[in-house]
Amino acid sequence: MLLRTINKKMSSLILPIFSVCFIILLAACSDPSGGTGSGIPSLPNDVSAQATVATLKHSPAGTTELSWNPEDQKLTVKISLTGLAPNSSHAAHIHAGTCAADGAVVYPLNTIVANAEGAATSETMIEHVQNGIPASGWYINIHNGLKMTAIEHMPIACGNITNANTSTNDKQEVHVVLGGSIAPNESASGKAELAAADGKVTLKITLSGLEPNSKHIAHIHAGSCEAQGAVVVMLNPVVADAQGNGTSVTTLDSVPSASKGLYVNVHMGATMDELKQSVFFNPIACGNLPVKY
Repeated sequence: MLLRTINKKMSSLILPIFSVCFIILLAACSDPSGGTGSGIPSLPNDVSAQATVATLKHSPAGTTELSWNPEDQKLTVKISLTGLAPNSSHAAHIHAGTCAADGAVVYPLNTIVANAEGAATSETMIEHVQNGIPASGWYINIHNGLKMTAIEHMPIACGNITNANTSTNDKQEVHVVLGGSIAPNESASGKAELAAADGKVTLKITLSGLEPNSKHIAHIHAGSCEAQGAVVVMLNPVVADAQGNGTSVTTLDSVPSASKGLYVNVHMGATMDELKQSVFFNPIACGNLPVKY
């Protein structure tokens, strides 16, 4: 009789305890910050009090491959670029001199046309190049647009051509890395720091190499610097001081999730209205955020 009474008491205790546990479990599964609802968590999963840093490098970036054939004296120039303004068009040339100084055009190259992600390739075949590729004294220049106005003619990517084999009896091949240029803002670099504290996220941009006292629109985009996507977060503008050092600090309630990644883009333009033109949308510095969801 005593054992039966104990069993009844245990049964009456187990049911409420089980119910409470189930309610707690259900509440945990339906946490509004967990990502199954809005898809925008209150904090990124791997952003902690220790900052996540993205390196901001000059944009656009790419390479040029030059190939000269002694048999037909044809020079082939292949250019590959990422980080251009989406759907933009750009003049390109082989110039005399180096990237350090603006020299005369030696050979015009075919127009570079970016796709919707800001990537582009072009190929130009030049005939009657009798002496091949010189050891030095040429450089590749990519301009901001097609016209001769100051904003369009300015170089946004440049690379010096150096040829170790100048024999006109042999096939010549040269690889050129395209980097920044002498134009204002076109050699900027720095970092973007993403940190979480007190339930919010702070993104701080620091850049050097900007035009003194200039201002630049900045965003977090979906995608990557190599395959650009839509704007997902508007950041405070980057403002440069008299020495060309720029900063921007933005506090966010949350960071959007993005299956293809996120990146920070700093543009040439100072206003959103200017960014309607590709010459001002022109990304001058870009960095992929090392944040996964």
